[in-house]
Amino acid sequence: MKRLALLVIIITLPIITYYQYQKFRRFNPPSAYDYVASDSIDVYYHSPEALQHYYENVFEIGAFARRLWHNEGIDVRYPDQSNSEAMQASQYYQQLLKTTAYLEDRLIHSQQLKQVGFGNSEIKTMEDNDWSPEQFQLMRQQRLLDLKRGDEGAAVWRLQALLLDHGHDIPVDGIFNNITEQALKDFQQNEGLYPSGQVDESSLRKLLKM
Repeated sequence: MKRLALLVIIITLPIITYYQYQKFRRFNPPSAYDYVASDSIDVYYHSPEALQHYYENVFEIGAFARRLWHNEGIDVRYPDQSNSEAMQASQYYQQLLKTTAYLEDRLIHSQQLKQVGFGNSEIKTMEDNDWSPEQFQLMRQQRLLDLKRGDEGAAVWRLQALLLDHGHDIPVDGIFNNITEQALKDFQQNEGLYPSGQVDESSLRKLLKM
């Protein structure tokens, strides 16, 4: 009788242990399923929809992985390659990760741009045109190109202000006169450029410190 009882225990113990392990495994998914939202993102991003999409994805990544783990026993990080359902779930999970990382990069970059003085409208313009901050600055100052003696207006005023920032003591009056022309020539020569006295792209880049 004792031998029979011992045999029953020997047979049933592994079974009980296996089911207890499966139960524990089912209700204790890997913590690596969680995607932690970055604290370096721009929470006032110019597109609230993109920000909302990011936060929704952050939640969905962990929630989706847990659903598959609890309901199907599928680990979307390391799927059984012979299981088509597991592979499809894993592909969707990987796409979620890629999309979220892409949004996160945009949001972090936006915050970095704001820290150096750019606003939402400027950041949107850069993103829409795929411009770097340097390219954006250059495009914004295109009105300064080809300025020469005799020109007047706001663009000349901006040019004179830039020359003043570079140490050329000239009046800022919006009139491109002999004084402004000579200051521009001196600036060009100091920067190793041809002293034409006319604003070309190389001179503009130097003036903008690009």
